[in-house]
Amino acid sequence: MAFAMRGTGSGRRSLLAAAALLLSASLPAAGEEGRQAGAAPDARQPALLPLPAHVSNGSTVELQCGRTYGGTLDLKGKYRVTVRTVGDCGKAAITPAQPVADWARHQGNIWSAALRFEPAQVAIGDKALERAHFPNKPQTWAKGKSRNPATLEYRMPNGDLDGALLVYRPFDWMIETRPIADYKDGVVTLGPKTGDAFDPPEKVDFYVEGKLWMLDSPGEWAYANGRLYLWAPDGKSPEGRAWAAPASNGIDASDSRQVTIDGVRIFLAQVGIDGGNSNDLHILNSEIRNSGQDGIFAGGKGLLVDNAAIANSVQNGIYGYYGITDSVVTNSTITGTGTAGMPKRSKGGIVFEEASGQRIANNKVLQSSYIGIRVHRNALVANNLIDGACLVLTDCGGIYTFARDKQALNVRIEGNTVKNLAQRYAHGIYLDDHANGVVVTRNILAGNPGGLQVHNGFGNQIMHNVFSGSAYEHILFNDTGEGGHIRHNRVYGNTFISDRGGVTYRLWSVRDEEAARRFGQFNDNRYSSTPGDFAEVAGIGMLDFSGWKRRMKQDDRSSLKAERPVPRGKTM
Repeated sequence: MAFAMRGTGSGRRSLLAAAALLLSASLPAAGEEGRQAGAAPDARQPALLPLPAHVSNGSTVELQCGRTYGGTLDLKGKYRVTVRTVGDCGKAAITPAQPVADWARHQGNIWSAALRFEPAQVAIGDKALERAHFPNKPQTWAKGKSRNPATLEYRMPNGDLDGALLVYRPFDWMIETRPIADYKDGVVTLGPKTGDAFDPPEKVDFYVEGKLWMLDSPGEWAYANGRLYLWAPDGKSPEGRAWAAPASNGIDASDSRQVTIDGVRIFLAQVGIDGGNSNDLHILNSEIRNSGQDGIFAGGKGLLVDNAAIANSVQNGIYGYYGITDSVVTNSTITGTGTAGMPKRSKGGIVFEEASGQRIANNKVLQSSYIGIRVHRNALVANNLIDGACLVLTDCGGIYTFARDKQALNVRIEGNTVKNLAQRYAHGIYLDDHANGVVVTRNILAGNPGGLQVHNGFGNQIMHNVFSGSAYEHILFNDTGEGGHIRHNRVYGNTFISDRGGVTYRLWSVRDEEAARRFGQFNDNRYSSTPGDFAEVAGIGMLDFSGWKRRMKQDDRSSLKAERPVPRGKTM
């Protein structure tokens, strides 16, 4: 029996299995040489078992350990359902992907097989491949011109762009996509954009993907005329180890109530677990890999994620949608968000937008293309490790919050370690867009371009943190608006170690020195810094520590331990 369902009050009852196992999506290959149909299947490509077609409210779905189930588990609108692995031979797996067989050599190291659908993702074993693209790595972006929102000028090496996708950067912090409608004489005509997407700027970084002529490197794939083409990373036949996935989810728990998913593995889904508009969705001890969009998407109320491992999500690891409330993410590891394959739009490893009531604690967020952890209102972010964020996009934070409505956030950021961020305008902690009512305390911010940024923020407390190895500045106060937005912040009891040449403070303002004087109060801090370039202040320039104390009337109880200068980018 592939699975069982336990119903409340009715004892154990078996579900009728599907008439046959899920069919491979392959069609017979024809007219090509080098067929590998007789090759033994790879151990990483197990036979797929069917998922239950109907799940009753109040039931428990038991999946057998070590087995792989094909399709999407439909829990939409269900309540009081538990999904769990039974047995001790490893997590049961769910995937909408299908194995692809009957490969034939196309040319060189490129193989092809018939496929009835256009895939959203393709993998060899557990490694997701890149859709074929131009330009080729190590170059990621080509540079073109856009004279209006509907066109891009660039002389392509091949005119076949029908159905291709343009991926472009309207800003350093954003990646957008548009379908290509036409190409002629060096001018790309773009299809309609989705929603409020940004248009290409006049000078635009871009790449295009999705055409067979772009398939020219190991680890890429393309789909054309009902056939899947790929070049495996090792150059060998894909037989027995290739997967193709449609744009389908692993588990659909949208509109559900009191659903628990415990000890399950999901791979190659568009969204691993979709909990849109759900209440009390609990995801425990589960693993989600290679999601084409989000590992977990949730809205509604009462999300709990504990002891989860989420890796290589193309866009977001955990995405709490607008309006979600009372969410908890604990003891989980989120790795490689937005960094697997070619860059796409990503909001972060753990993301809650326009949300209220988040507790994000004791997690590891590793190697994210953009933000590590993003929260909004009434949130606690405590004892997390963020190691490697802002690896692709900038204007970014390891931990990020914002308050565009200027209302108090009531956010506490405590006991976290944020290190090894990339990009010039990446800060370990980023209080953006009028953030106020935030307490930042007892964090370690090490080896980042910047330690912390306050952008138009007010009424925040920054206390008892340790800043070290900031390449440009430990704290940036960035006043970009009229009316004196930055004010009444307190910076006290912190330790600053300047061992990479960055200054301690930058106080930027579109106005003058008097505005910068109102940014906050600084005292009881310990500084280890070069005696000279201590702080850069709007309307003044660079100040040494004595000038900072005298002219800004700050840090009268603070101390400075003078260090010799170290070239930027070096460590002592």
